[in-house]
Amino acid sequence: MTHTADSPAPTRRIAREHLARKREKVRAGAAAMRRETFHAGMWATRAPLWMWPALLVITGIGAALRLFRLDFPHRLVFDETYYVKDGYSVFNFGYERSWPENADDSFNAGDPSVIEPTPEYVVHPPLGKWLIGWGIDLFGADDSFGWRFTVAIIGTLTIFLLGVIAWKLFRSAFFACVAAGLLAIDGEHFVHSRTSLLDIVLMAFVLLAFFFILLDREQVTKRLAAWTQRTAEIDSFAPSRTQQNPEPLPEAAATPTSTTTETAASSPADPGAVPRTFPTTLTESISSAAPITEAAPPTAEARRRRRTKSRDLINFGLRLGARPWIFAAGISLGLATGVKWSGLYALAAFGILLVLWDVHSRYRAGVVHPWLGMLIRDSIPSFFKLVPIALVTYVACWTGWIRSDDAWDRQWAAENFGWWRALPDWLDWLPSLAHYHYTAYSFHVGLDSEHPYMSNPWGWIVQWRPTSFYYESYDRGDMGCTVAKCSSAITSVGNPVIWGLAALAVLVCLIVWIIRRDVRPAVILAGLAATWLPWFAYQERTIFTFYTIVMVPFVVLAVTYCLTLVWGRVPVSGQAPGGGQAAGHRGDPPAAGRGPSASAAASAADRTPPGPAASASATDRTPSRPAAKQRFARISAALFARRLSVGLFLVAAILAFAYFWPVYTGEVIPFSAWNNRMWNITWR
Repeated sequence: MTHTADSPAPTRRIAREHLARKREKVRAGAAAMRRETFHAGMWATRAPLWMWPALLVITGIGAALRLFRLDFPHRLVFDETYYVKDGYSVFNFGYERSWPENADDSFNAGDPSVIEPTPEYVVHPPLGKWLIGWGIDLFGADDSFGWRFTVAIIGTLTIFLLGVIAWKLFRSAFFACVAAGLLAIDGEHFVHSRTSLLDIVLMAFVLLAFFFILLDREQVTKRLAAWTQRTAEIDSFAPSRTQQNPEPLPEAAATPTSTTTETAASSPADPGAVPRTFPTTLTESISSAAPITEAAPPTAEARRRRRTKSRDLINFGLRLGARPWIFAAGISLGLATGVKWSGLYALAAFGILLVLWDVHSRYRAGVVHPWLGMLIRDSIPSFFKLVPIALVTYVACWTGWIRSDDAWDRQWAAENFGWWRALPDWLDWLPSLAHYHYTAYSFHVGLDSEHPYMSNPWGWIVQWRPTSFYYESYDRGDMGCTVAKCSSAITSVGNPVIWGLAALAVLVCLIVWIIRRDVRPAVILAGLAATWLPWFAYQERTIFTFYTIVMVPFVVLAVTYCLTLVWGRVPVSGQAPGGGQAAGHRGDPPAAGRGPSASAAASAADRTPPGPAASASATDRTPSRPAAKQRFARISAALFARRLSVGLFLVAAILAFAYFWPVYTGEVIPFSAWNNRMWNITWR
């Protein structure tokens, strides 16, 4: 190459290239150390058998509480006036029809025949109303139990689902039951499970997508752990074979069907080669170093391709193959968007979470360039498994509208001239649906009318302005009232004990994530970000605290995670209390023993911080047996006090739920009793 005045001097250019090669070798060496200590960690732990019946019992209790007097009040309350009637219309006609003025009185009396044949303009997708309509069709339009049956079942199922999610995150059967129990006794979740609104259906699909992402992470981590184990075994075998056989092996031993690997020394012409040996496949046993003389020696081109493939595998990681749980998450997020458009926020946030988690997993597994590996190996396949699938699922939710002839805006494309006239007849619905969405979006953005229960997202985390769904005042003798004035109210206020610590729990999760680099509070915060932060862009809009029902599961997970930190761990037998490895309670797996590689393994993927879920946060490759757990070990006074505080918190949450039961269910109580439960003046 010709040297010009603008180009750096040859000596400087050589120095830069030498420095770049040195940095690459350091990066490759650090990645190799991470590969040696990477393991499946908590993802490989199995749940104890007793956890499943315990979760079923908690879910059963939650179901009984939600179905008890579900038909009260026998009238449409709050936004049921829209969604119950629309559910009846969608299930029977495929789209929303209009209702005459004072139609609520007729519907409350069990007479939905007053519905009109003209279409009604609505601004929410139809899936949630289809589900509500299924309950109405099952029990009849004259039964208020049927109006709310579907949401009660969906709310009940999310209790069990959150328990399983808590197990996946914390690997503690006890705290999986704690999370399920806290959700069962949260007031906002309880009220929404007994009121036929769309938001709890949205919450269920968002939570289901979150669960599928956790399942995908479990599958990915196990695949990466198997890959790192294979490469480490081959790497540890290569030096011993070189010492026993200092002479170069025959070229026949390096055929594609053998397990012989390429080293940097075998390619001195490549100064940037990684000074380690890693195979791409394991098709033969590594226990035999005998050359395969029957095979023809590979050509120089074949050796070069194999060396390049091995280097690429180490630099960028393996392809993760089929990831069906991302596909399932895409369907769930499409269904969530088919209930309310705010499901799009969860789609965006969970997509970012998948990207960052893939990079994190590749880094921990010892990939030299995890960001490039994610972009090359994962980004495009994951995108097509998530976003287009969610879009197709969302459009499928509009099937009833598409198949109709007289739904709102269904004939807009036929009545207006434009480019869409070139589309085939079977796609005439597409521009009409696009126009419908444009007008609906304009409505949502411009909604700024005053409402007595509108609230600001800043106050949601402390339940500053909960929404009153129902309130009636009675005099003595009415509805069993025995005092001068009585009240019957249904208020969507969260359990004060749980939400009283919600803001602190979010802050603790943020601090622990930053300091300990623990991914579990990070993914909880990702769920909160998906369901809370987008609303700060609409602070001037008319929005309500009951939107936080989608936040509730992640708030419960954040509080539960803080409880795991407070709970502490019992020391393992043969180890000092401050030794760092411990077992929690009987539902936890035994902790792994500490060895020379424990400090490196502590930084492996999906680390487990101190807490009852500390299940083998480091797996030694030495044959030493794990220390035994002291099932009935004597604990210190400090640890006893910490666990007692957790127990007192759970008891307080149960008592608070019982105390607020009347304002969750609409019981007729003296006005003074209702007033005593309005702890904040903004709750009235």
